[in-house]
Amino acid sequence: MGEAEYHKFVSEEILRNGFVSLRYDAAHALLTLKWLRQIDFEERREGFLRALDFSIGNDIRYWLIDDAEIFVITSQEQHWVENEWTALVATSGISKIAVLLTDHYNSLVSFTGFTQRAQKKYQHHGSARHEVFMDQQTALQWLLGEGRQ
Repeated sequence: MGEAEYHKFVSEEILRNGFVSLRYDAAHALLTLKWLRQIDFEERREGFLRALDFSIGNDIRYWLIDDAEIFVITSQEQHWVENEWTALVATSGISKIAVLLTDHYNSLVSFTGFTQRAQKKYQHHGSARHEVFMDQQTALQWLLGEGRQ
């Protein structure tokens, strides 16, 4: 899927506040969650829960989370995502979650352990597959490509 193909997607912004933008692409059952700045735990929780409610109500199967503005994920956030969040996703129809990270080495190194723990929790709950990507095109190919689940 090339960049031009992605731009053919029709998505509408369904929420924008001071820290997150949610875009919905009904034809591809895709929700894009973009953090607009560094967030704190309460903002992550609010953004994820609002996106989850929308996803459940609209049969969303695929999430693209743009973490380009995120440089720190607190231990409180990590614990919540690894435990409560992964269990909540298991109650939804979400089957794949792609996370976009910047190529800042320190960010990648600090997120590696967290990502691996979260992946194990998603597997434990038998819910969504979760992968991390450095570019949007590759993430979308994984989310929406042939053989998607």
